[in-house]
Amino acid sequence: FLVSAPTVSADTYKVSTAEFPEARAIAGLVKEVYREIGHDMELVFRPAKRSLVDVNSGKFDAELARINGAELEYPNLVRVEEPVFALSFSAIVKADSNIWLSSWDEMAKHRIGYPRGYRIMDIRTRNMKAVQAKDAPSIAKMVKGGRFDIGLIITSDAQKLASEDSAITVLTPPVETVTLYHYVNVKHRRLIPSIEDVLIKFNDSGRSKELLYQPK
Repeated sequence: FLVSAPTVSADTYKVSTAEFPEARAIAGLVKEVYREIGHDMELVFRPAKRSLVDVNSGKFDAELARINGAELEYPNLVRVEEPVFALSFSAIVKADSNIWLSSWDEMAKHRIGYPRGYRIMDIRTRNMKAVQAKDAPSIAKMVKGGRFDIGLIITSDAQKLASEDSAITVLTPPVETVTLYHYVNVKHRRLIPSIEDVLIKFNDSGRSKELLYQPK
């Protein structure tokens, strides 16, 4: 006989994120994960802090990629335990600077600037002479102008800015590398086991790297 299977409708989930160099690559991976579980994904760009607030309120369905612990401040966010990316932060200084860094304690001696919206930087620079600024280019200008001794920004941003301006340089190695996780609003928590299963499969098979680093 002919038996008709029930039709499962595909939902479109709005996934919010701040704009950063790796965001679109990570979105490509997450979009494929959602496709694997039978849904579509729409990417929405928001300021970093606003993005978390909007996902926590339920205005958007998920947060693309954040560090572990975002749920402590935003209790309606539920973390998918399998990671989606590892993100590194680097220090930029004037090219003629003699600053070198071996630890966070060493950094505490200097005036520091970092972009708004990075919770990890809020935590790491607590009780230091640290100031938030608009974005990575603003940080670079203020380092170059002498307002900050050190700028803390995403490594890919740091390398790009240093390649465009010989007056600043990137200290190596990166200051810290953090693991990023996908978060969903609590109302979608039942999606998490399926998302985790696909991410584990993709990470173990190498599919994640293919999606993250495929030519654009």
